[in-house]
Amino acid sequence: MPATEETVTVEKRRITLSNLDKVLYPETGTTKRDVIAYYAEAGATMIPYLRDRPATRKRWVNGVGTEKEPGEMFFQKNLEQSAPSWVARRTIEHKDHSNEYPLVNDLPTLIWLAQLATLELHVPQWRFGPRGARLNPDRMVLDLDPGEGAGLPECVEVARYVRDILRGMGLDALPVTSGSKGIHLYAALDGRQTSDQVSAVAHELARALEADHGDLVVSDMKKSIRGGKVLVDWSQNNGAKTTVAPYSLRGRLRPTVAAPRTWRELGSKTLHQLEYPEVLRRVKKNGDPLTTLTPGRLDEDDRLAKYRSMRSADRTPEPVPPARAAASDGHSFVIQEHHASRLHYDFRLEHDGVLVSWALPKGVPTASSGNHLAVQTEDHPLEYGGFEGTIPKGEYGAGTVSIWDAGSYELEKWRDGEEVIVTLHGRANGGLGGPRKLALIHTGGDRTAHAEQNWLIHLMKDRP
Repeated sequence: MPATEETVTVEKRRITLSNLDKVLYPETGTTKRDVIAYYAEAGATMIPYLRDRPATRKRWVNGVGTEKEPGEMFFQKNLEQSAPSWVARRTIEHKDHSNEYPLVNDLPTLIWLAQLATLELHVPQWRFGPRGARLNPDRMVLDLDPGEGAGLPECVEVARYVRDILRGMGLDALPVTSGSKGIHLYAALDGRQTSDQVSAVAHELARALEADHGDLVVSDMKKSIRGGKVLVDWSQNNGAKTTVAPYSLRGRLRPTVAAPRTWRELGSKTLHQLEYPEVLRRVKKNGDPLTTLTPGRLDEDDRLAKYRSMRSADRTPEPVPPARAAASDGHSFVIQEHHASRLHYDFRLEHDGVLVSWALPKGVPTASSGNHLAVQTEDHPLEYGGFEGTIPKGEYGAGTVSIWDAGSYELEKWRDGEEVIVTLHGRANGGLGGPRKLALIHTGGDRTAHAEQNWLIHLMKDRP
């Protein structure tokens, strides 16, 4: 038997370890023995974030290599036929094939995977139930990925913006330095929403951040627009996507780890990606920061939840009602002139207890021969119909708001997400200059990042 091969017993499971002296991280001389020892010590802390989740593996059989000669990586989903019978597994059916995934539910499985030079373990935000049913996600994740010219300091700034929004939604969030370039933010959920619903909320959050901090944030993955900015990657909440698990090693030049951190640490000027010896020392001394996460609920029925999550009553003069919208059947409207980063007009119609809102970059159309873009934004409280004032710098929508026209409307048609036709009756001295019949039409069909928000507003020929 080779000197670097030995059989060990882990929780009554016998595992043969081989090539223990093989160097997997040449830059630091870290061997397979070191990798296995790390996972053996970190396992009790790490496994709760892996348990009952299908694990996708990234293996570097011959090591990560060097900057000039990177090692070959194997991306593996299916469990090999030679896997021990005691490794828990679940099958996911796809349209044209199926994959059998390992579940890393115990330390022997984690050590066996490390023996196969599995450095990275990636899992989705959902788990399997006890009978194999796929459960709703129990956490939301946002991956803050810096583009060229940006780094951890910019990620920290964006992370704080995200934390404020999530707090307003009743969600706690904790950071994980990814072990690569950026930061992951986790928020625990109560499992009431589907992956599609959680993904939609994360997408809206990313777009809101981009709208308010366009000089720092992007929500689109195109590399051409990411220079000097931070991508808020919301897509990993998709039920088919995965994220590197907390406490997983990374296949970088050095043995860094996706390491849970505290918000206090993110304020340190010496913040850096941690390597595995540092992570082990921190856990031994201070425990696991992620255990303080408490599940929150994404309330789909509260139409003002998003509005409140983006504003704080102690920082903005805008109305911030504490409760969800009450039912109403009023027909008020308001058009507000908004001098923010760019001048635009906010068009709002009272409907179902809220002001359904669109931003009009070019204002209300004055001729029926052409259409203007109308970008749907978050629902606003009815109290916003009388708001005029200055939103402070640094707050969402910072700038001066004044009422351009307001009054009531006659409703001809309202098809949610498709078409709205109304006749507006404004003020005698309002900007409309008299009654106007307007149609809002969802563009549909467009698959760009902002397709769901994009409408057209059209001035009808048949004036009242």
